[in-house]
Amino acid sequence: MGSRVKVLITANSFGKYSSKPREMLENFGFEVVFNPYHRMMTEDEFINEIKEADAVILSTEFLNKAVIDSAEKLKVVSRYGVGLDNVDLAYCKEKGITVTITKNANSNAVAEFAISLMFASLKGICTSNAYAKQNTWKKIEGRDLTGKTVGLIGLGSIGREVAKKLSSFDVSLLAYDVYYDESFMSQYEIKKETLENLIKDSDIITLHVPAVDERPLISEKEFSLMKKDAVLINTARASLIDSEALIKNLEEGKLFAVGMDVHPNEPHFDERLFKFENVILTPHNAAISREAIDKTSMIAVENLIKSFNGKNA
Repeated sequence: MGSRVKVLITANSFGKYSSKPREMLENFGFEVVFNPYHRMMTEDEFINEIKEADAVILSTEFLNKAVIDSAEKLKVVSRYGVGLDNVDLAYCKEKGITVTITKNANSNAVAEFAISLMFASLKGICTSNAYAKQNTWKKIEGRDLTGKTVGLIGLGSIGREVAKKLSSFDVSLLAYDVYYDESFMSQYEIKKETLENLIKDSDIITLHVPAVDERPLISEKEFSLMKKDAVLINTARASLIDSEALIKNLEEGKLFAVGMDVHPNEPHFDERLFKFENVILTPHNAAISREAIDKTSMIAVENLIKSFNGKNA
């Protein structure tokens, strides 16, 4: 590759269970630099760490114009994940910076997590556990998944994995997306629906779409269409749900339960949600399984090396 170049890795879980991803980078000639804060960096911290980097394996830090301008050597951004709403893609293109994603690396992990949130929400598992750890014997009345209608908003790689796994349960599956694989829909007996009808007819709604210009997909109108005692699951993007409308409907007792792995002001939670026993909050944890970490780390490195080879060809 020529002279030794630097790659900044902001993802704290990178290579956690295998040394192979780091070894691949070092064998290729990279000087590997890790996030020294072991958390999501602030803009100023990120600017300081990236300024000498030729490449970055990027977690959830915001790669905006100010950060890009500070990184004069930057040639490749290998996103450690699939979401790109934290990357100024237009400015990267203008600056000739290649951007890649680890497509499908964590689809199974997120799908399993979404279904886990469904069960935990329906059965009140987290609430029961909280009482038990206070030494309080309090039984929670749950609901069965069997016989329910599950609405999948988004049938990309994660939504499809959720559908495949749920197809073994006695549930009806509805889906809304802009593109449908008709053979997949037929194989797993998924009914195509409009967004409005899916929201009206589903007992459980699970989100698996990217953010849409930060505009909520689920706002007061959509909440008003939901069944009484609907369950809402979000492992996609926080901006898909209007926070004010969510809190209003929780206060009014409209929802049976909510499971949220994504939050508007990460790495912080919306503390207004703490008072609701029927709300499960997790810290953007869905993609983090040991298997997914290994796979994501390897694909991120492979994408980075391939991109550098292309630039040096």
